[in-house]
Amino acid sequence: MKILMISPYFYPEGGGAEFYMYKIAEGLSKNHEVTVLCTTNEDKHPLEDNNIEVNILRHQFKISTTPVTLTGIREMVSYMRRKNFDLCNINYYLPSFPDMAALACRICEVPSVLTWHNDVHAGGLLRLFSTVYNHTLNKITLNMVNKIITSSPYCYNESPFLEKFEHKMEWVPPGVDMDKYSSAPLISVRRQYEIPEDSDIILFVGVMNKSTSHKGVKTLIKAFKRIYKDTDSFLVMVGKGDMIPYYIEKCENLGILDRVIFTGFVEEEVLINFYREAEILVLPSTTIQEGFGMVLIEANACGTPVIGSEVGGIKYVIGDGETGVLVPPGDPVALADAITRILEDEELAARMGSNGRRMVMKNYTWDKSARMTERVFEEVIS
Repeated sequence: MKILMISPYFYPEGGGAEFYMYKIAEGLSKNHEVTVLCTTNEDKHPLEDNNIEVNILRHQFKISTTPVTLTGIREMVSYMRRKNFDLCNINYYLPSFPDMAALACRICEVPSVLTWHNDVHAGGLLRLFSTVYNHTLNKITLNMVNKIITSSPYCYNESPFLEKFEHKMEWVPPGVDMDKYSSAPLISVRRQYEIPEDSDIILFVGVMNKSTSHKGVKTLIKAFKRIYKDTDSFLVMVGKGDMIPYYIEKCENLGILDRVIFTGFVEEEVLINFYREAEILVLPSTTIQEGFGMVLIEANACGTPVIGSEVGGIKYVIGDGETGVLVPPGDPVALADAITRILEDEELAARMGSNGRRMVMKNYTWDKSARMTERVFEEVIS
């Protein structure tokens, strides 16, 4: 198959949605020709993968994190007609881009599969826009595409926007490359960041932008303040984002900055070592925008227990009391109690970590995800 993927951004830019699409593209590229069309924040797209061709779509400006390209449909149509693709896979987690891509596919008569990562859910001034969008243009797009893949168990089971399209939906979960996680070189992140060997690491991994405030970083910082004096622990925040200066200031005002570390973006091989050395991975998201929470299964793959909010896809991923702990969203008291419980009970932590690793090996591998996606694509083409 000649497969075109259209996405607002593509790995290594962006977050979990972009990484998911990259790993699917990587798996498919073993047997098929995969091309990506996306925008970038750089002059040249930073992906280095000889098996995946990445082409740049120009954009003029952004609304929040959504790139806006005034000539998008025309450029997509022109590109599809030149290359004669068998199928287009559209990456959906922001408005506008997927809608233009779906229309371009309809114009060019290219079969299309929409990969839906999460419902569009905005707050503040953008709330009215997201509401209008979800009940108008979004519906048109969902009607136009041939199939809908969702990586989110929440979206598959509960999304009010997808319930009328059950007949063309498929669930394809994300995965973990267990071989890579087992063979990644050992790097001492404690030594690199001067964390004492006898101190516990409470880990957060995610993009920390204003547009991703649903990740619940403020709740986590408040929870860490509650346990700061009673535990010998460090809060390690892995990821980049425009809100980091704000979070640093908040930690400084709370008097906890000496034991909070912001690492910025780290490569996957280094990230694996953070998962290995952490006592707990915490994902305290507050809204249904958290469609899955890939960092949960990545940490579990390293035998690390996890804590997450009982919201969105997280409640489907964490086996409460088995692979981790679920807490109410936006509740720093409950989150602090859950962290303390795991830190103080080594037997419980070890059991949860072991259960989590077995769960990931059984249910979440990228090879399995790529095969499931390939079957959906073949069904659409046939």
